Amino acid sequence: MTHKSTDVQTNSDDQAQRRQLVSLARDIVRSDGMAALTLQALAEKADTPLQTVETLFSDTPGLIHALYEAWVEEWQRRLMAALPETPPDALLRQAAYIYRELANSDRALFLAASTPIAIEADLFGMLSRSSAFELFANFIENGMAQRRFRITADPGATVRTLWAGIHGAVLLEICSGYDELTGKRTLDEGIKLLSRGLQV
Repeated sequence: MTHKSTDVQTNSDDQAQRRQLVSLARDIVRSDGMAALTLQALAEKADTPLQTVETLFSDTPGLIHALYEAWVEEWQRRLMAALPETPPDALLRQAAYIYRELANSDRALFLAASTPIAIEADLFGMLSRSSAFELFANFIENGMAQRRFRITADPGATVRTLWAGIHGAVLLEICSGYDELTGKRTLDEGIKLLSRGLQV
C-alpha cells in the first residue's frame, strides 16, 4: 500500500508536534514535578486544544511513556555521537557520564522512574532495548569473550549488575543532594570499583 504525499506530510507534522509537546512536558516536570503533568496541563502550556494532545498521546500514561522514550533516545543519541572520540576501553565510563548528565538535567523525571506510572511506562525496558545499551552490553560481553574481562556464568546478569551500579551511584547523588564535584567523584569511584571487578 502506498502513502499519499499528504499522508506522509501529516505524519511528519504529527511527529514534529509530538516532539515539541514532549519537550514542553519535560519543562512541566522540571518546574512542578511529575504529579503536575497531565494532558490538560500540557495543552494549556502549549496553547493547543486538549483533543490534539489526546490524539497524539491518548492518555497521561501514554504521555509519560513518550517522555521516558525521548529521555532514552537522547541518552542513545548523545552516546552514539561521542563514539568516534571515545576509545573502546572508555565506553563504560562515557555511557555512565552521559546517563548522569541527563539524570541531573531531569531530576524529577529520573526520581519518578520507580513510581507505578513510570514503571508502567517501562523506562528501564526502553533503556535495555536501546541500541546504546546493546553497545554497552556488547562491550562487556566481547571483553569476556576476548578474555580482557573476567568470564562469568551469565554475561547478561553481569551487564545488568554493572548498569545497576551506575544507576545506583547516580540515584545516590541526586537523592543526597551532592554538589557537582562530589557527584562526579562518587560516580568515578563506583566505575573504578566496577571495572576492577571485571579485570582478569
